[in-house]
Amino acid sequence: MRYLAVLLAILVLAACSAAPVTRSGSPAVSPTQVPTPELQKAATDPVVEFLLTAAATDFHTHRPPDPVRFRHVRIGHVMTPRGEEQYMLCGQFLPAQERGNTEWTPFATIKTSGYEQWIGAQAAGFFCQRSSIIWDKGDLSPSLQSRLDALR
Repeated sequence: MRYLAVLLAILVLAACSAAPVTRSGSPAVSPTQVPTPELQKAATDPVVEFLLTAAATDFHTHRPPDPVRFRHVRIGHVMTPRGEEQYMLCGQFLPAQERGNTEWTPFATIKTSGYEQWIGAQAAGFFCQRSSIIWDKGDLSPSLQSRLDALR
């Protein structure tokens, strides 16, 4: 119940703010099927649900790039200087390309008062490759892909 109240507060705050450079926002949370039993517990976590939905909605809304596939998508968190957990979804996507270019692009979706979506070198270097990140187990690529496919 506490998570629900926090999530609703975050959604209200995010609806009142916008940061176009970092693509802040607050997508509607919708249920999805989880492809593996190991991820069932992780996918019911409100933070995981929020970040998966935020990432899929952001990719759908702000094109290009238009992802055709995801890989190495995982969720983790760092401890902030204030002693709070800050969650992030990190992974790579294969953008729809012309002329057969198959270069994977890193991304990070970070839970803030809403969310921030970072694409490219900053996502990988600054956010997703920190040694202080505590990673949860499991690849969430199929969950993110199914959410994005449902929006198309």
